[in-house]
Amino acid sequence: MSAKLKNGKWKYALALFAAAFFWGTTFAAQSIGADYVGPFTYLTVRSYIGTVFLLPFIFSRSFFAKKKNPDTTDNTEKPDPAALSKPAENGFLIRHPLLIAGVCCGFLLFASSALQQYGIQYSTAANASFITAMYVVIVPLLALFGGKKPGVRTWISVVLCVIGLYLLCMKDGFTISYGDFFLLLCALGFSFQIMTINHFSSRVDGLKLAACEFFAEALFATAGMLLFEHPDKAALMKAMPSILYAGIFSNGIAYTCQIIGQKHVNPTVASLIMCLESVFGTLSGWLILHEVLSIREISGCVVMFGAILLCTIPEKK
Repeated sequence: MSAKLKNGKWKYALALFAAAFFWGTTFAAQSIGADYVGPFTYLTVRSYIGTVFLLPFIFSRSFFAKKKNPDTTDNTEKPDPAALSKPAENGFLIRHPLLIAGVCCGFLLFASSALQQYGIQYSTAANASFITAMYVVIVPLLALFGGKKPGVRTWISVVLCVIGLYLLCMKDGFTISYGDFFLLLCALGFSFQIMTINHFSSRVDGLKLAACEFFAEALFATAGMLLFEHPDKAALMKAMPSILYAGIFSNGIAYTCQIIGQKHVNPTVASLIMCLESVFGTLSGWLILHEVLSIREISGCVVMFGAILLCTIPEKK
C-alpha cells in the first residue's frame, strides 16, 4: 500500500480512514436515533446540520484565499481542465457542473441513507455495517455496464459474499429479515453514489460538492418527512445527540473526506480503506449497544470481510 501512497498521498488515505471510522461508529448513533424519529426526519435534520457545518470552512477558505492573492477571485481547488474538456461533457453540465453533481450525488445519498435508516430499525448495527459494506463488491459488478469486465477474483468475492450474507442474515430457514432486505438496497444505492463521486470529483471543488450534496439530500429528505411523517418535538430532542453526531461527523466530515480521498488515492486502495467501516460498525455495536453476535453470524461477518479483502487487494504484477 505504501508504494501506492507516495508523494504525500498518505494524507488522503488518512482522510479515508477517518471516513471509515466515523461511518462505522455512526451505525450505533443511527440505531439510537431510530428509536425516536422516522428515517426522513432523521435524515432531514442530519443533512441540514452537515450543510451548515461546512459553510464556515467554505467561506473562510475563500476569504483567506482572496486575502493572500488579491488578484484572484477564488483560489480554491480547481476542476481538472482535461476532465472538463471531454467532448461528452457539454451544454448544461459544463455551465453548471457543481449543481448537477450536487443534485445527482445528493439524491443517491438521500435514497441510500433513507433505506439504511429504515432498515436499521429492524436490524442490528452490526448487520447494517457489514451488509452496507457490500458496495465494495457491487461497484465492480456495475462496472460491467461501463465495458469493464471484472476478473476471476471479483466473481469469487461475489460467491463468498452470498455465503457470508446467508450465515449473517438467514436465521429462520431460507428467509431474509425485513430490515436486511432494505440494507441490501442501501448497499446498491451507495454503490451508485461511489461511482458518481468518482465521476465528478475531478470536475468540481470537493468541499463545495460535499455541501451541495448534503443540501440536496436535505431537500429530498424534507419532502419525504412532510409527506410521510409527523415529527414530534419531544422525540426529536431525545434523538438530537445521535443526530448531531451523524450530522457533524458522518455527513460533515466523513463524506467530505470521501470526496477528497477518492480524488487523490488509487480507487482500489480507497475501497479497501473505506470497507473498514464494517469493523468499526461492529465494534461500536458491541461497545455502545452491547449487541452480541452468535458464532454463525460472526462466521458470516468473517466470510464477507474476507470477500471484500479479496476483491479490493490489488494483484501483484
